[in-house]
Amino acid sequence: MKNRMIRLLALALALVMLLSLAACGGKKESSSTPPSSSSEPSSVSSEPTPVVPAGPETSDPVGGDGTIENVKLGAKIAKGMDRNEDTIGWITIPNMEVDDAVIQYIDNEYYLRLDEDKNYSVYGCYWADPACILDLGRDELSRNTIIYGHSSYRDKADDPKFSQLFHYLDLDFLKENPYIYFSTEDDDMVWQVFAVFYTHINFDYIQANPTAAVFDEIVKEAKERSEYIIDLDVSSDDKILTLSTCTGLYNGHLYPNGDYDNYRYVVMAKLLPAGATGKCTTAMSVNPSPKKS
Repeated sequence: MKNRMIRLLALALALVMLLSLAACGGKKESSSTPPSSSSEPSSVSSEPTPVVPAGPETSDPVGGDGTIENVKLGAKIAKGMDRNEDTIGWITIPNMEVDDAVIQYIDNEYYLRLDEDKNYSVYGCYWADPACILDLGRDELSRNTIIYGHSSYRDKADDPKFSQLFHYLDLDFLKENPYIYFSTEDDDMVWQVFAVFYTHINFDYIQANPTAAVFDEIVKEAKERSEYIIDLDVSSDDKILTLSTCTGLYNGHLYPNGDYDNYRYVVMAKLLPAGATGKCTTAMSVNPSPKKS
């Protein structure tokens, strides 16, 4: 009887995990509810990044000392395009197992359970929201570039795909690795993290081309929800990168009120100017009371 109960519990847990993974898709990310805050966006100052001579070019970032690396991803993007014509770019994050093609397709659910070779995979691939403009160069990028990816739903940073983003729950790791390298065929781009947060999808953070006012509200809300206070100014004159995945843990509880498929873990980063170099001097500290919903 005891062994039978153990098997039943294991089966139930496996079913929950499978259903949970099914909630990571792009369509579930959608919400028609605007950001809840209607106040004016706050102005946050940031220290300038010192400029130093660029180091040797590399396509394999090492990271770990908070310095911008001269990462060139063109060759990887070209190989990704040869492998799959829907490849739109490449994402790599130092000291994470995130180094792969980003796919974009007109149907946001098409790659939900397909890998880069269009074979079934429970972890799928990294895919960009179809509303994002990514093929016209840096200046024509959408205000908000959104990339989705699955996690294991255990919020463990050593698990596959965007589970790796949970490394950012370690402030020291964030300080040492504040930059994300997401590039397209047209441009190598460096992005600096400014918010790391949990949220219910009633916060509509996945608007690719919001108005300036709505963009400012999204940034303000993200900063209020962030696990850290990051002293980096972001305005509607900027472009941001949004990495979105599922979470099994929210506000200290597993699946609040059974609503396991509507919570997300999100990392947002600001696009830095072309040719940016130097070591990160942005002040970062733990947010004692991040906004929860």
